[in-house]
Amino acid sequence: MVSLPCLLLCGMNGIASAETESASGAHSALFSGQQETTLSRQIYNPLAGPDYPLVQDSYFTDDSGNILMIVNVLGEVNKQGQVVVRENVDFATILALSEGLKKDANLRHVLVARREPDRNGVQAYVIDLKKYYKHGDRSSFIALKPNDTVIIPEKSFSIDKLAKVIGVVYPWAYIYSNLKN
Repeated sequence: MVSLPCLLLCGMNGIASAETESASGAHSALFSGQQETTLSRQIYNPLAGPDYPLVQDSYFTDDSGNILMIVNVLGEVNKQGQVVVRENVDFATILALSEGLKKDANLRHVLVARREPDRNGVQAYVIDLKKYYKHGDRSSFIALKPNDTVIIPEKSFSIDKLAKVIGVVYPWAYIYSNLKN
């Protein structure tokens, strides 16, 4: 004869095992390749802009209402390309987003080129960033507009370039002088 507590215990185990089997069956069906859905959570970047196509010659806003634009950065920077920036961006921010300058960057003749001339008919500006870095002088700065291209040129003369030229010319000059004698 089986006691009442034993029946209850056996009955509970039977119910628990049935629930476990049905839950594991649902679990396997839920995570099988047919029904599995993965939600990819994207990291929020406030300067990334919206997910829909943009007209590059215009301003747009992010989810917080910040006014953004695209600026192109070319030349002697570590990361060339398009940069999404806020409306009143300064050149220090542009260079930081471009991962800094290369060692041969010419800061005296930074060129800002526009697709369309402004109301004064000017389509290109030369900015002296060296004065800004040495003295904080922003007098040559201009307000950037959407799709402006900032071009950081290479220095025309540097010690590295001179060393390269001497390294190429000197051996040939030495050989030529020895052949002559």
